[in-house]
Amino acid sequence: MEIKSFGNTWDGRKALCWTITNGSGAQLSLTGFGARITGICVPDRDGRMEDVVLGFDTAEEFTQKGRYFGTTVGRYANRLAGASFRLNGSVYKLYANKGTNSLHGGKSGFDDKIWKADITGEDSIRFTYESADGEEGYPGKMDVTVCYRFTEENEVEITYRAVSDKDTIINLTNHAFYNLKGHGNGSILGHKLKLYSSFFTPVNADMVPDGSILPVKGTVMDFTGLHPIGDQIDKTDEQLRLVEGYDHNFILQKEERGSLSKAAEVVEPESGRTMTVFTDQPGIQFYSGNLMKPCTGKGGREYGKRDAFCLEAQCFPNSMEVTHFPTPVLRANDTYEQKTVYQFGICRDKEKGE
Repeated sequence: MEIKSFGNTWDGRKALCWTITNGSGAQLSLTGFGARITGICVPDRDGRMEDVVLGFDTAEEFTQKGRYFGTTVGRYANRLAGASFRLNGSVYKLYANKGTNSLHGGKSGFDDKIWKADITGEDSIRFTYESADGEEGYPGKMDVTVCYRFTEENEVEITYRAVSDKDTIINLTNHAFYNLKGHGNGSILGHKLKLYSSFFTPVNADMVPDGSILPVKGTVMDFTGLHPIGDQIDKTDEQLRLVEGYDHNFILQKEERGSLSKAAEVVEPESGRTMTVFTDQPGIQFYSGNLMKPCTGKGGREYGKRDAFCLEAQCFPNSMEVTHFPTPVLRANDTYEQKTVYQFGICRDKEKGE
C-alpha cells in the first residue's frame, strides 16, 4: 500500500493519500480528508487502466472546486427542508447552506473533517471520526467509522457504522463522481444505466422531495431497462426542468429488508467498463452532473457539465418530514450500519454495450 502527502486543506490541516493495488494492478486511492475516494483505476475491455473517478491533486482543491467529490457525506446526506427537524418533541436547527435548506451535513459536514486512518489489511483502510454533540446542530456525540476494502474482483466495499450517545438522525453515503470512459473524457450521456427501481420521489422547486411517490414506468424516469442516460434528459418534463436533468431519489426493490441487493448497473459501451452497485439502503440518488461547473481536475484534465454521474445509496432525502418515508432516527447507543459495494467489470460486446 502506497502512502503519500495530499497537501493541506483550505485551513492548513495536513492530509494524506493511500493507494491500494490489487493483484491485477487495479487501484483504489483514498484520503482522510472527508474519508474520501480520490481515484479508482480499472481496466477497459483491452486491459488499459483508466481512473474513472473525478477529483483533484490536493486536498485544498476539493474545497475550492468540488467539495463533495468522492467524499463521505454526513451527518445527513442530501437535503433537509427548512434546515431543521423535530425529534422527541424538540426542534433542532441546522445550518442552511442551500437556500433555506440543509445539504449534505451543513456548513462543515463530514466532507470537511480529517478522519483518523488505520490500515486494517493489505486491501482495507478504516477511517474514524468523533462528531461532537451539537455539531452543525445535530444532537448527540457520534462515533463514526467508514471502512473501505478493495477486492481482487475490483469491488469497492464501503461499510459504515455509527453510535450516538443521544437520539439523533443519520444518513451516510459516498458522493463519488464517475465517468467510466475515464475522468476528463467528456460527457456521460452515452453511458447506459439500469436502476432496480419502479418508483421515485418527485422534488419541488427547492429540489426537496414533496412527499409523493410516483411510478417510473413510461416516464423519463424509467431506467428499468438498460438505456443511455442521455436518451430523455433534455425532454420537456417538469421534474427534469427543476434540476436540469436527473437528481432524484429512486426507491429500490429490496429482496429482503436489510440485505445487500442490486441497485444499479452502468455500462460504458466504448471502453466496455461496467459498474454494478449493491446496497442495503432503501434508496439511491441518481445525479447526472447537471450543475457541474467547468474546472481543471487531477492531472490537468478538464471537467464540465454532465461529465460525471453519481449513484448515492441512502435513506430518502427529507425523510424526517414525511412520515411514510423510511426513518433516519438512530436511538441512543444503538448502532447504525450501512453497506454499499461498487463492482467494476467489463462487457465484451461493443455493439450491444452489455
